[in-house]
Amino acid sequence: MFAGVGRWIARHWLLVIGAWLVLAAALHAVAPRWDQVTHDGDLAYLPERMPSVQGEMLLAHAFPDNRAKSVVAIVVDRPDGALLPDDLAVVDRLNEACHALESTLPIVDIYTRESEIVGDKLTSRVGPEGQATIVLVKLSNEFMAVDNIRVLDRILKLVRDTEAAKDFPKGLKLGVTGSAALGGDMLKSASESIKNTEWTTIGLVVLILLLVYRAPLLALIPLVTIGVSLLVATDLLALLTQVNRLDGFSWWHFKIFSTTKIFIVVILFGAGTDFCLFLISRFREEREQGLSAATALADAVGWVGHALVGSAMTTICGLGMMYFADFGKYRNSGPAIAISLLVALAACVTLAPALVRAGGDRIFWPGGVRGALRKPGEPESSGAKPSGEAPTWNPATSNVREAACQASRWEHFWTWVAAVTTRHPGLILVGSVLLLLAPAYEGLSVPVTYDLLNELQIDRPSVIGTEMALHHFPAGEMTPLTILAVEDDGHFNERDGEKQIAQLTKILYDTPGVSSVRSITEPLGDPPGYFQPFSAEGWRKAAARKHKVTRATYLTQVPELVGKVARFDVVLKYEPFSPQAVKALNGIDRLLNQIAADRKSPWHAARFDFVGATVGVRDLQRVTESDQRLIRRLTVLAVLGVLIVILRRPVVCLYLIVSVLFSYYVTIGATLWTFSHLYAGTFQGLDWKVPIFLFVILIAVGEDYNIYLVTRVNEEQQRHGPLPGLRVAIASTGGIITSCGAIMAGTFISMLTGTLRGMLELGFALSLGVMLDTCIVRPILVPAFLAVLDRRSISRSKGGGTPLDSPTTEESWMAAHR
Repeated sequence: MFAGVGRWIARHWLLVIGAWLVLAAALHAVAPRWDQVTHDGDLAYLPERMPSVQGEMLLAHAFPDNRAKSVVAIVVDRPDGALLPDDLAVVDRLNEACHALESTLPIVDIYTRESEIVGDKLTSRVGPEGQATIVLVKLSNEFMAVDNIRVLDRILKLVRDTEAAKDFPKGLKLGVTGSAALGGDMLKSASESIKNTEWTTIGLVVLILLLVYRAPLLALIPLVTIGVSLLVATDLLALLTQVNRLDGFSWWHFKIFSTTKIFIVVILFGAGTDFCLFLISRFREEREQGLSAATALADAVGWVGHALVGSAMTTICGLGMMYFADFGKYRNSGPAIAISLLVALAACVTLAPALVRAGGDRIFWPGGVRGALRKPGEPESSGAKPSGEAPTWNPATSNVREAACQASRWEHFWTWVAAVTTRHPGLILVGSVLLLLAPAYEGLSVPVTYDLLNELQIDRPSVIGTEMALHHFPAGEMTPLTILAVEDDGHFNERDGEKQIAQLTKILYDTPGVSSVRSITEPLGDPPGYFQPFSAEGWRKAAARKHKVTRATYLTQVPELVGKVARFDVVLKYEPFSPQAVKALNGIDRLLNQIAADRKSPWHAARFDFVGATVGVRDLQRVTESDQRLIRRLTVLAVLGVLIVILRRPVVCLYLIVSVLFSYYVTIGATLWTFSHLYAGTFQGLDWKVPIFLFVILIAVGEDYNIYLVTRVNEEQQRHGPLPGLRVAIASTGGIITSCGAIMAGTFISMLTGTLRGMLELGFALSLGVMLDTCIVRPILVPAFLAVLDRRSISRSKGGGTPLDSPTTEESWMAAHR
């Protein structure tokens, strides 16, 4: 099949090039721009059944006027003492400036120290009282909404302009924090990472190609091929997001995310360049046999076509399994990357051969190809094999050393590796595994973190502002945990109901990890308990309880729900995204479940829903852990199925899966060691996205090289016999696979130019994993295992003491397996 495709392309190469250019131009003309249709965020794509999503729905229904979904807080801090009158004047100016932005930003409300009810809580009481205050800007955006980049930029500009004023008080410091500020910084970091990765990937690929092949035109072919396929793929994905607008396709919910482009770029440039080089390498081999350029191209496509499709399908199927995840970001990102790789595969088996045909031997300039090359119009050399026909095996010429007599030093090295590996396969196999057992064992249990603050660089404005705020306010003050208590026959708006709420407020306040609780009975978050009704404090608290803002905030005013839903805002002692906050939430959840189950409790049979960033992080952890277990199983089964279809050797296929699984555990274990050392003071675990993306990509990409090796082994063993054929395959593929592995690792290294810690961890892990596959799994673990199988098979066939490598033994094995 592929030989026929190659012959057609060799004849109509100009038509193929033109068709790709027309396709790229047409798609770019009709598709929306990538940045216009991409999404961001994590918590917005949780399944509807998750508690945080259910809580958000109830909150929106019971408290429709509560439109704030995130906040930006401007911290005004005087480190050396209490705020001065000039400092408070700055607060007033900031308040006025924020109000002036209400027409251009999604601002719901603005609170300062002078605001009713909540104003007292916006001035610090930790450390020297009155040392800091906050201007709290509430937004209608989700905290990870793309628009928060614009919001953060405007707020930061306002802060810088205020600091630059001539009358700005000396010694006063301003900072920006809050959930929307963290989200905006996360999105800005992701955007910077995308740009850095794109340009670094292209630069590294060009550099590696030039260093390895020293042929500028050869480097140009993969770049043009992948450049065109990247343009086609991203436009196609952008177009697919619009399918739901067609009649009858309202069920279509395909989405793409801005960070997905990082994976598309690195995988397309890595895998696509590999595919192109496999093709070019085989084209060069065929030319060195004396075949014409057209025939050599047809044969090259014929020989490597199946391997390329097979190796690409492992990655495509592996990534496609993410479609079955519950988490929306997984469910959409995996198939999006798989579709992009499918486009790149199509380009590599059509456009790349057409470009090779157009360039001919000129692509190897300033070098060339060895052997007797046929001139135009000259018949095929007598020594050249007919197109598509495999030469018959001849024991007298099957020795690897003879076949490589004119090879380069690099080829001699792989000839030596092949000889050593096949001579002592069992010893090498066991020794290699023992050498890597320690990191593999470490990789069996890897801690992960969902803490967004921990992922940002320490010089980000939101990180600096958060550290400033933590010196004066409880960590959860600006992003409290909201609890909605629901009783179908409740009377929360009556006196008995308020007593019931007061009791639960006291229970929550005494729970470990809680800093304060705000409710209809304690709207100021004061310690619950009795108070003197005729004292100043008593009058203040009584007035706050009866204030219309308080009642609208903590008791629903929706007619059909009046008396049935009460709200509690729990301020935790921990940063909302931290593991400690999630642990405190779990403790509160268990406590409320016990209260609801207690028949003697006034809260018996009540339902409690949770809302807030901490709840979303806990749900994210739960759903992604479940998804990872499912995706890992499906990925392994899908890749194994592709291997069996292509190689038709079940035992070998199982071993190939085991080898890349072993490589994955070694890689993630080594990555854990590395980053726990680099970030010893702040390291809580690897970013939560690292294990799943590393697993899927490494399992799938790792099998690419195994497929190319094993298909070449099968081909060479038909010509030369088992062990000599294995050695020929190792020597023939060693250089090209190593070069391709270096290119793939180089594209992943480009992720290290990102500014998010999770991106750095994943880039490091993928680069390490690919090089581990390239330098250990493919040239040592797989050939050693194949050698063990072949030696046992030959021993059973020969039935005597003839040396395993002898022609007689090889002939008997060949006869037995024909």
